[in-house]
Amino acid sequence: MSIREAASFASRLLEVRDECAGVKTFRFEVPGDFTFVPGMWLMLNFPDDPKTSRAFSLSSSPFEKGAVELSAMKVAGFSTRLFGLRPGDALTLRGPYGKWLYVDDTPHAVLISGGTGITPFRAICRYVLEKKLPNRLTLLYSAKTPADIVYRDELARWQAAGIKTYVTVTRPEEAPVWKGPTGRITMDVVRREVPDLDQAVFFLCGPNKLVEELSAGLRAAGVDATRIRREKWGDYSF
Repeated sequence: MSIREAASFASRLLEVRDECAGVKTFRFEVPGDFTFVPGMWLMLNFPDDPKTSRAFSLSSSPFEKGAVELSAMKVAGFSTRLFGLRPGDALTLRGPYGKWLYVDDTPHAVLISGGTGITPFRAICRYVLEKKLPNRLTLLYSAKTPADIVYRDELARWQAAGIKTYVTVTRPEEAPVWKGPTGRITMDVVRREVPDLDQAVFFLCGPNKLVEELSAGLRAAGVDATRIRREKWGDYSF
């Protein structure tokens, strides 16, 4: 969908929830006929400042009507004001946008993310489970510490529902009770967790370093560029 075709509409905040340290999920009202494909995103702006807007991935299920969810990390400026919203407050939404999409004919999608890069993958996981697709999903996710794991409870539910999940923390020295994997997601991890490397479709979302390094690693391993889909979110640490 192009920017010219995307709709702009007034919305209001319905609910806000804490996800983990510094990350909240915001639930916004949308028209009943609003639709999107997993992987798409919205532009947000405050009604009194229409020239300042930010993009956020849709993290809710496409099957839900009348509301969408977006998750954000508090950094500065726009996100600080977003974190100050209360239920009932107004916001303007525009979209959806995006060509980085999950489609039903993807037999095995490998979703790789760090930090809040996991947000569009929540929409994908919910979509596949709710539609009861036979497609395989493998989710590889890194966070700084266990306290920084976004959607931690949902990750456990997705795993129980058949989605292969690998969660690692990159600062184990700050989490002495963590018993899971440690360190960043490397090509060694990808090769071990994805035995069908030559057939899977890879979705990479998150910090520039993660996306660039793994994109290069996948290409060097012989993965065709058409099976590598990227969404970079800047240079924040993970």
